[in-house]
Amino acid sequence: MQSLRTRFGQLNCLVARPEGEESGPPLLLIHGLGGGIWGWEPFQRRFAQYGHASYAVELPGHGNDNDRATAERMGTYSVETYALWVAAAMAEIGRRLVVVGHSMGGLVAQKLAESHRQLGYVFLASAPPWHMFRKAYVPMWRHVLRHPWQEVVWPLCGGTVVLDSNLQDDLVNNRLTTAQRAEIALRDVPDSGRASMQMAVGLVSVDKRRIHSPCLVVGGTDDRLIPASEQRRLAEFYRCPLQMYDRGHMLMIEDGHEAVADGVREWTLKLAG
Repeated sequence: MQSLRTRFGQLNCLVARPEGEESGPPLLLIHGLGGGIWGWEPFQRRFAQYGHASYAVELPGHGNDNDRATAERMGTYSVETYALWVAAAMAEIGRRLVVVGHSMGGLVAQKLAESHRQLGYVFLASAPPWHMFRKAYVPMWRHVLRHPWQEVVWPLCGGTVVLDSNLQDDLVNNRLTTAQRAEIALRDVPDSGRASMQMAVGLVSVDKRRIHSPCLVVGGTDDRLIPASEQRRLAEFYRCPLQMYDRGHMLMIEDGHEAVADGVREWTLKLAG
């Protein structure tokens, strides 16, 4: 795999290319809340192995982005703001892409799909465009309400949010090793409280009538943050295929991530054909 760190628009990006000629559609990868480029490294290696170029973008204030002005405003960024930044990066890349979004990044991808026709969109363990006051999210709310100031009040006031470590281990990282959990704890960064609350209370609407690109929903049967039932509902909402795997929420870095990447890759080849 050949890799290059660069910028498109205002976003840092890790570009991964195969050693030989490209033989499949290129992919754009959007991380989730508190994440970064690092979460896509296993997928990028797998995609490159099979001839795909990939572009893993990093939302402002994430990863190694230490811009002070960005940090001061981080709590106020909306999902729609993130989508605008990614759209600008896509325009600069200048290629027809398959856009893959994980968790919050999946909701960003859904907003992009409304107005940016691409080869396809993949919503990976994605947040849905409706509120989370549903039975499926009871485990999440039990954790969140143990720290109401940190996880609810402060984000509502425009502050940043960092997921509680117990919530992370029980709901997000439940299928990761102890070493992986420790590494993620060092890499996770504060994210937008506004975007977090938007997802929780359903303030991000998506007009599916405006989406004209093929879509795919991918989920984990052991995802305790955004459960399998919600992934099935999301696939029904968009009337698109659904791929489910015996994985958790972080299925792109868990053991067996290759099967998930291969499932996405095989779907992209059908688009190209």
